[in-house]
Amino acid sequence: MNDRRYEIDETELHAYIDGALAPDRRDKVEAAVAADPELSATAAAYAAQNEEIRRLFGTVPDERIPDRLKPRRIAARQKRRRWLVPVAASAVWLGVGLAGGWLAHERVAPPVAVDTTRQVAERAVSAYQVYTVEVLHPVEVFAEQEQHLVKWLSKRLGYGIRTPDFTPAGFKLVGGRLLPADGGAPAAQFMYEDRAGRRLTLYVAPNNTDEETAFRFQEVGGVSTFVWLEHGMGFAMTGKMPREQLLELSKVVYRTFEKI
Repeated sequence: MNDRRYEIDETELHAYIDGALAPDRRDKVEAAVAADPELSATAAAYAAQNEEIRRLFGTVPDERIPDRLKPRRIAARQKRRRWLVPVAASAVWLGVGLAGGWLAHERVAPPVAVDTTRQVAERAVSAYQVYTVEVLHPVEVFAEQEQHLVKWLSKRLGYGIRTPDFTPAGFKLVGGRLLPADGGAPAAQFMYEDRAGRRLTLYVAPNNTDEETAFRFQEVGGVSTFVWLEHGMGFAMTGKMPREQLLELSKVVYRTFEKI
C-alpha cells in the first residue's frame, strides 16, 4: 500500500473534499490522492456522499448549525448522561462538518436513534394511510376547536403542542386526533388539506431515548416522510408530494417547535 495515505488523516481528507484546505496543503493532498488508488477511491466516495446529501436536502446542509447540535452543546448534554465515547465521536465529526452543515449529525447518531426514527416514521405513515382517506371522520377534533385540540393533546402528551401554520403553502388545518405510540404512550396526529384536497399529516410522539437527530427522509409507495427527534419527542411530516415541498413544510414545523 502507498505510504502517502498515512500522511492524510480523515479530517483533512474531508476538508479537501469540502474545499476548506489552504492552497499549499491542498496541493499536497491532491498529489497524495492522485498517487494512491485506495485514497482516491475514498475521496471519490466522500465527494459522492456530499452530492447525495445535497440532492436529498437541497440547501439544508448549508444552513447555520442549530445551537442544540453544536459540539459544545452535545458534549455537555452527553456528559450528563456519562456517554463519553459517543460524545467524542460526535464532537470530531461535527467539527469536520461533512457537507458543510448540521446534517452531518446524522452520520454519528447512535443506533438507538436510528431505530427510533424508523419506528416514528412507520407509525406516522400507517396513521397517514388510515386517516387521510376518511371523508366524514378524518380527525377527532376539527379545526373549529383548535384551541381545545391543542390543549387536550398537550395535556395527554405532557408536551406543549403547537399547530404549525402552513397557509402560505396553501394548506389549512383540518384537525387532529389522539393515537397510540410505543409502549402504550399517547401520540398526536394533525391533518392539513389544500384546495385540491391533498392531505398531509404531522405526527408527534414521545421519544423515550432522549436522542436528537437531523431530518431523515424516506419514501415508500409514493408516500414521503421527513422524521426527526428533538425536545424528547419524535416528529414526522408525511404526504404525497415532492420531497422539496415536504422539506419546506418540515422546516416550518422545526421552527415552530424550536420556539418552545
